[in-house]
Amino acid sequence: MKRARHRRIAALATICSMAFSFSAFGQTLLHTKGREIVDAQGRSVALRGFNLGGAFIMEPYMSPMDRIHRIRDTYTVQQTLERRFGRATANQLMAVYQTNWTSDQDIARIAAAGYNVVRIPFWWGQFLDIDNPTPSGWREDGFVALDRLVEACRRNGIYAILDMHGVIGGQSDNPYSGQENQNRFWKSRTDQAKTVWLWRKIAAHYRNNPTVAGYDLLNEPAPPAKTGLRKILWPIYRRFYHNIRSVDPDHIIFVEDTFGTWSLDMLPPPKRFGWRNVVYESHFYAWPERHPGMSQATAVKNITERNVADFERHAVWNVPGYIGEFNALSTDPHIWRDLIGRLDRAHLSWTIWSYKSATGLVPDAWGYLDPSFWPERPDPATDTAETIQHDWEGWNSQNGFKRNPTMDIP
Repeated sequence: MKRARHRRIAALATICSMAFSFSAFGQTLLHTKGREIVDAQGRSVALRGFNLGGAFIMEPYMSPMDRIHRIRDTYTVQQTLERRFGRATANQLMAVYQTNWTSDQDIARIAAAGYNVVRIPFWWGQFLDIDNPTPSGWREDGFVALDRLVEACRRNGIYAILDMHGVIGGQSDNPYSGQENQNRFWKSRTDQAKTVWLWRKIAAHYRNNPTVAGYDLLNEPAPPAKTGLRKILWPIYRRFYHNIRSVDPDHIIFVEDTFGTWSLDMLPPPKRFGWRNVVYESHFYAWPERHPGMSQATAVKNITERNVADFERHAVWNVPGYIGEFNALSTDPHIWRDLIGRLDRAHLSWTIWSYKSATGLVPDAWGYLDPSFWPERPDPATDTAETIQHDWEGWNSQNGFKRNPTMDIP
């Protein structure tokens, strides 16, 4: 324990000598200056922290959503609960899940460990009735859950990146968009217009809030094959950007490259469209099955270097870089330390996927926190409302989650 503490102090001293400010205490609105993120005093701020995976969007591999694994996405959980208990009770049960899976104490724990940002993935169903994704379907409690987390960040002096993880119509087929097997967004002008409206609503709500680091326009966009990625993606990004700027001229806007390609070549030079105060973002995962015969340490090193080199190749664009999601998929703490160290030396901000996970793997590389025992998962299709509430309350981090020794990160 003492050696770990000394190693941590040494790492922090090294970081401070690089003139990076990792603290968000005394928050001011962040903005970009060249390739850096800076605060109102012009001090460089390297964002380092976690994704709050599962906070609003349940994922079948990591979230306690369904005891018998029939339900694959958040939309179906909500739909099932509404059908059985009515909308009001369904919303109350989902709120129980959300406040326990990611509590205010979790935010305090992240801050106490020395991190200064969380990326908060959300989807349209958090704000709109699932059977009426239009302005008339706006939920009266639309901002309650997100406001709670942003306020917890403020109290603990860390920043929040607001991540549109699932748009109306779906930007991919994956369940992490909130509803799997959709991907209708790209061809639906109606869904695009409704999502533009939603972004304007969110940006207007958080305008001037210094706890919010910025808006992540669209998580892992995956337009259908043969659509011409740039041709379809760039107009969407331009529309999102200009509509957000019309109500919030000051917050940073985070712009991701595309799912699968993961290259900044998929993004436009920001000057082409007059974009300002933007951060360019990429994700990477070192999937073992994609490099047979290669050690995981080598695979992680290679994919990390490829991403660092990608940002360096585009240095002429003069925008900060951010790795919004990544995972070494390794239970070797040395691999994690090397990976984080390389990102820090490259002056890239980062948020690990994920802060908390319950995959059932032992050991598990997915969560900074892992369950020390296995609480009950409910079955939304058959359990009583009381049982569902009781089971989801059992997944509070204070009830039995512990620090994952795999992620030995500074």
